[in-house]
Amino acid sequence: MYRTMATVLCLCSVAFAREPGQALFLKSLLIPGWGQYEAGRTDHALAFLGVDLLLIGSALSLHHHGSQLRDDYKAFASTHARVRGDHNREFYIDVANWMSVYDYNDQRMSERNFGAVYDTDSQYWMWDSEASRSYMDELRLTSDRSLNRVIYAVALIGVNHIVSAFHAGRLQSNAAKSETGHFGWNAHPVTTSDGGKLQFLLWW
Repeated sequence: MYRTMATVLCLCSVAFAREPGQALFLKSLLIPGWGQYEAGRTDHALAFLGVDLLLIGSALSLHHHGSQLRDDYKAFASTHARVRGDHNREFYIDVANWMSVYDYNDQRMSERNFGAVYDTDSQYWMWDSEASRSYMDELRLTSDRSLNRVIYAVALIGVNHIVSAFHAGRLQSNAAKSETGHFGWNAHPVTTSDGGKLQFLLWW
């Protein structure tokens, strides 16, 4: 996910490299609102920066909440199912869905899925009640939802950077056009094989 976002940002930078708004584009791609601020659009700068800070805060909050709940359900499983040691996520999913390691192993062996059988010593669990198992499963699901939403928050952060970059680049492009004007001309000498000439350029 993060590598994909970085690739998209790089491609956007390359695509805009030859445009008049390249400088502000790259600045706002790095920090949303930076290019708008330098272009004199403080209101837009504050809007893009505010959205970025809000999304970053949301991502950090969701990650903290999800991690805290993960620690809570692991501690709960240790107390009410006698789980010992630290295990991977898949193990805790099985703990939350089966009353004991024996019930789980019986099901796997009936399916002839012997590679999925747990060691009943190092990977033991036995719930003290169905209510405890159900409560732990609710904690686990809530934790997973919070941690999954971090991905969406990070994706929105990337979108905000890209939108801010293109907006800033457009501001600089429009400013360059305004300074140049809609009508003008220039002349410059051009050297050729048979001498030279004076080239006129007229635009409107």
